[in-house]
Amino acid sequence: MKQLFAIIAYYMFGYLIFWTILHETNLFPTIWVEQNFSIAIYIWIFFFIIPLILITLGTEYIKNSISDFKSLNTETKWPLYILLFGVWDLMIGFAFLLFLYFEISHVTMIIANALFISGAYLTFLSFKVAKKLQLSRKN
Repeated sequence: MKQLFAIIAYYMFGYLIFWTILHETNLFPTIWVEQNFSIAIYIWIFFFIIPLILITLGTEYIKNSISDFKSLNTETKWPLYILLFGVWDLMIGFAFLLFLYFEISHVTMIIANALFISGAYLTFLSFKVAKKLQLSRKN
């Protein structure tokens, strides 16, 4: 778990430096982002969210959570899917409202990243919880 928090902390710190340099030096094309918002979101996901997901998938916490998910019975997985749909619907909805009603700034991007990181953490935590519930039902 400490490894996961360290990865997230390094990622957020590096991202904040990157965003600050681009924003404060006027290198960041804010007019282009406003005109091509959907493309900018895809670029953000490709260069920041996907690498973070790939890095965190290598941690022991995530590997253990995935093995917990693989060992679940099929009747235990359906409630988990409904829960995960609700979690990600909430996270994506919050991110959509954030981008829709606030300008793109440091705070907006940090909150958006925190939402997606929280969603990923809750996803893998729910795997462990579902596995513990399944084991407690057997006993």
